[in-house]
Order: sequence, then structure tokens, then C-alpha cells
Amino acid sequence: MKSIVIVGTGDYAEMAYHYLKRDNYNEVIAFSVEKAFKTVEEFCGLPVVDFEDIINNFSPQTHELLIAIGPNKVNTVRERLYLEAKNIGYNFVTYISPRANVWDARMIGENSFIFDGCVVEPGVTIGCNTVLWSGTVIAHHSTIGDHCFLAPSVAVSGKITIKNNCFIGINATIRDHVTIAEYCIVGCGAVIKKNTIKNGVYSTKGTDLLRNDSIETHV
Repeated sequence: MKSIVIVGTGDYAEMAYHYLKRDNYNEVIAFSVEKAFKTVEEFCGLPVVDFEDIINNFSPQTHELLIAIGPNKVNTVRERLYLEAKNIGYNFVTYISPRANVWDARMIGENSFIFDGCVVEPGVTIGCNTVLWSGTVIAHHSTIGDHCFLAPSVAVSGKITIKNNCFIGINATIRDHVTIAEYCIVGCGAVIKKNTIKNGVYSTKGTDLLRNDSIETHV
């Protein structure tokens, strides 16, 4: 079995470490961040190595990665690091909590992380490098794209499409048959009843578009 290196030292990386340890996944032996953002030499009692040197320290033949970066810049930071690591030969952890109710684990892409209490119903497909935080429900025949981040207790109704690089805030609700376009941010508590536009930022007022510059919006 391959040992695990977690890329990231933020809240998501710390939570991922605790979940992997609790559920007796392969041993996590180190963390990694890009040199420009490295502020500590240890995290959770483990060494932190420069991402630029990761392949010199941890061979893809004996180690796998979890890219555990939050939704910065509508997930494009996590996307970039995932693709860079994939291009140099790494495989990735796909974590599904034993306390989640997932109908078909085969339909969840690599480097995705499904926290406790999530429900993923029949007919659902979840892409690569996507995060479902605790209590999120994905109803039947919905499709979640790559590089998405769904915060706790998001409610996704049936036959919805969420395209790549979206962030859906805590307690947001999306009605059935809606499409969320690429690079959208849906704010906490928002109720989305119709299709969105690419790069849109949506508030708790529903499908009222606040602006169309999601890449510059902090979440």
C-alpha cells in the first residue's frame, strides 16, 4: 500500500488528515505546499516539504497524494496543483466517509473527498478533485463536475448539473433540472431556481446575479 502525502496546510488539509487517520486509510507521512506559501516546517506533527521538490522526496511509485486545497479562486489553485501532480505520474486518494450514504462509489472521481453525513443518490456522477463537506445531499441523476467545492449542508435536487470549478456555500439549495455554469459562486443560504451564467456570483436572494467576476471573489 502506498503512503499518503497531503498537499496543503489549511483547514481542509487538517480535517482530511484527521479523517484519514480515524478511518485507518494508508499512513499519512507528510504535508506539502508551494515554497512561496510555506510558513511552517511541521504540520500536525509531520514534515512539510516544498511542492516543487515533492517528486524528489516521495516517488509516485510508492506514494499517492491528496490535493487538499480549499476553494481559492473558484478552486483553480487546487485544480492547478492536481493537474501538475497528475502530469508527473502521481495517483490520488479518493476518500468516501464510511458515515456517508453513497449509492455507487465507482461514480466518484479521483482526489475527491466526501465527508461524514453526505448523501449521494442513485444516478449521480461526481467528477475529479471535488469536495462534498458534511451533510450535503446530492439527489438522483445529478452531475457534479471537476474541481468543485460544496460546503456543509448543501441541498442539490434531482437532475441538476453543476459544471466545473463551482463553489456552493453552506445551506444553499438548488432546485431540480437547474444547470450551474462553470466558475460560479453560490452564496450561503441561496436558493437557485433557474440556470446561472458562467463566472456568476449569486446571493441569498436567489438567482439575482451580483456580479460576473467569480475568479476575483474570496470565499
